[in-house]
Amino acid sequence: MGKINDILSQVRQREHEEGRLSVKEYISFALTQFGLGSIGAVPGGQRMLFYTSIGIPATQAGLIMTTSGIWDLFSDPVVATIIDRGKLDPKRPNRGKFTRWLAPMVPFFAMASVLMFINPPVNSITAKIVFCFLAYFIFEVFSTFVNISFQTMRVVMSPLQDERSNYITFGNISGLLTGALPGLIPLAFSLLAEGNDAQPAMLRASSFFTVIAIFFAVLGMVPALFSKHLKERVFAPKRSDRFFENVRTFFKNRYFLLLWTSNIPNLLAGVSWVAAPFFFIYSVGDFWWQTVVWTASGVPTFLVMLLSPLVLKRFQPRTVSIFSRLLNAGCKLGVFFITGALGYTTIPGLIVLVALFTLSSIPSGIQGIADDICNINTFDYTEWKTGERAEATTFVVGGMFSKAINHLAPLIAGVLMARAGFVSAAEGVSVTQAPHTRDALFAFYTIFPAIAVLLGTIPYFLYKLQGPMFDQVQADLAERRKIAKESDIDES
Repeated sequence: MGKINDILSQVRQREHEEGRLSVKEYISFALTQFGLGSIGAVPGGQRMLFYTSIGIPATQAGLIMTTSGIWDLFSDPVVATIIDRGKLDPKRPNRGKFTRWLAPMVPFFAMASVLMFINPPVNSITAKIVFCFLAYFIFEVFSTFVNISFQTMRVVMSPLQDERSNYITFGNISGLLTGALPGLIPLAFSLLAEGNDAQPAMLRASSFFTVIAIFFAVLGMVPALFSKHLKERVFAPKRSDRFFENVRTFFKNRYFLLLWTSNIPNLLAGVSWVAAPFFFIYSVGDFWWQTVVWTASGVPTFLVMLLSPLVLKRFQPRTVSIFSRLLNAGCKLGVFFITGALGYTTIPGLIVLVALFTLSSIPSGIQGIADDICNINTFDYTEWKTGERAEATTFVVGGMFSKAINHLAPLIAGVLMARAGFVSAAEGVSVTQAPHTRDALFAFYTIFPAIAVLLGTIPYFLYKLQGPMFDQVQADLAERRKIAKESDIDES
C-alpha cells in the first residue's frame, strides 16, 4: 500500500510540474456545461406541455417524442464513428479527438432547440405532428454531437481523480443554475394568468414557448463557445476508430455496464418528469408552485455542492451515491403519503411537499458528482485490464439504451395520462381535469420517481471499483503511461 501511495504522489507531483488544469480550463468547463444545459433547458422539460398546448393529444405527443428518438439508433453510431475518427495531436490538446466537435456544433444545436418550439401556422393536427417530429429529429442529431463530445471531455481532461472531482463539481454547480432557469417559465405563466387560473395564460401564449426557447438558446450559446479552451490530457496507447471494435471494448467495461443498469428504472422517473408541469397546472391549480419547489430545492443543492470535493475526499463516491439515493427516495415517499393525506391543494400539504423535496435535494448535488466519478473511473479500469479506451462509443452505445428509455417515458406518460382521463386543450380553450385524473398526476409526480431511485440504487451496492483496488489501477496506469511517453520521446 505504501508503494502505491508513493507512485500516486509521484504522479501528482509530475502532473503539477508538467501543468495541471488551469483556472481558465475550470471556468471554461463550467461555462460550457452551463451553456449546453441552457440550450437544452426548454426542450428538456417543456416539449410535452408545448405539444398539448397547440392541440396535439397527449398520446400522439408522447408518440412524437418516442418515434423521433428511434432515429438515434442509426444516427448515434454514425456520430460516434465520426468523432472517434478524429486524429489525436498531443501537441495541440485543445484541438483533439473530441474538442474539435464542441464549439463548431454549438450554434447549430442552439438553432435546432428553437425550431422545436415553433407552432406551424396550419390547422391540421397531422401536419403539426409531422413538423414537430422533424424538428425534434434535427435537434437530436446536433444534441448527440455536442453532448457526446462534452461527456467524453469529462473523462479525458485529466487522469487525476482529485482534478476530476473539482471540475465536475464546477460543472455541476453551473448545471444546477441551468436547471433552475426553467423554473422561471411557470412563474412567467403565472404572471400572465388571470387570477389563479394559469391555463388560459398558457394557452394564449403558445408562441411564448418560442420566445423562451430563443432566450435560452442565446443565453447558452455564448458560454458554450468557451469549450474551445478545453484540452485533452488522457491519451490511451490503444484506441480504435472502428465503431464495432469500440463496441466490443464497451462490453468489456463491466463496471460501466453495471452502473448503466441503474438507468433502467429511469423509465418511471421520466414519466414523473413529463407529468410534473401537468400536476402543478391541473392538480394544484397554480403553475407557480413548481417555481417554488425548484427554487427551494436548488438553493441547498447549490450550497452542498460547494462542499463536494471535501466530502468525496472523506467518503468513497459509491457510499455518497447510495446514501443520497436512499434519502431521496424516502423523502418522495413521504410526499406521497403525507401530502396525499393533507391534500395537495391545501397550504399545509404544499408546504410538506416543498419541505420534503427540499430535503431530498440536499445530497443530490453530491450524488451527481459521485455518480460521474464512479462512471469515469470505469474507463481507467478498462484500460488497466485491456489497454483499450473507447469513450465516445461507450457513451453513445450506453446512451442509445438510455435514450430508448427516455423516449419511451413520454409515450408511456401519454398513455397513462390518457388512461387516467386527461383531456388535451384545444387552442385558446381552458380545460378542467377530473378528480381522479388530478390524483393520478400526483402519483406520477411522487411515487414513480421514488420507486425508480430505490431500484437504481441496487447496482451501486455491487460496484467495487474504489479504495485500494482503484489506487492500484491508478498507480499501474501511471507507470504504463510514463513508459509509453518515454518510448515516444526516444523514438522521436
